[in-house]
Amino acid sequence: MKIGRIPLAITALVITQLTLADTPFSKRALGMLEGTMAFCAQSDPAAAAKYRAQVQSMLRGRPETEVAKARDTGEYHAAYDAVTSALTDAPKEQTKQTCADLLTRKEAFGNEEKK
Repeated sequence: MKIGRIPLAITALVITQLTLADTPFSKRALGMLEGTMAFCAQSDPAAAAKYRAQVQSMLRGRPETEVAKARDTGEYHAAYDAVTSALTDAPKEQTKQTCADLLTRKEAFGNEEKK
């Protein structure tokens, strides 16, 4: 089902950009990141702590006040709701695999040294 792959690919792209970027994130990107990771944590309760840790790792170094303000916007909530809705409608096996892949991709990025 190709339509189901689109939200997953977009989500992976946003997470990759957040992981590698040293620039401020957008409210939309944060909503997509946290929506995806919350969905993955709910889908795989055994790995929920890993998904929460990934979000914290990606947000490391960003002022908590900035993150809190971003979370309190319509743009954040719209992105969060849109990505969780899209993931809910995607095939279960595909979302399970994509969620697992996001953990391994983030770990790979986290282990790279920035030059």
